[in-house]
Amino acid sequence: MKVRWSQSSLAELEAIFSYIHERNSAAAAAVVARVERLTSILADFPLAGHVTDEPKVRVLAVVRYPFRIFYTVDEAADEVVILHVRHSAQDETS
Repeated sequence: MKVRWSQSSLAELEAIFSYIHERNSAAAAAVVARVERLTSILADFPLAGHVTDEPKVRVLAVVRYPFRIFYTVDEAADEVVILHVRHSAQDETS
C-alpha cells in the first residue's frame, strides 16, 4: 500500500516541528523522523494501529513522544491516508 498524507496532517506535523524547533532543533527533527518512520511502516502493516470510536479510523501511538497518528485504510485505492498527527492531550479525531 502507499501512504498519502492529508493536507491537515501535513500542516499539523509542520506545526509540531515548528513548536518544538523553537525550543530544541534536534528534538524537533527526532520527533518528525519518528513520525515519518511509523507512517512508512503502515504501508506494509496498515492494521498496526488500534481502532477508534470513529468508524474506519485507526490510531498509532508515537512511542517515546506524546503524539498519535490517526489514519484510515482505503482498500479500494490501496492506500493508507494519514488524517491527523496530534498531541496525546488533544481530542481524538475532530
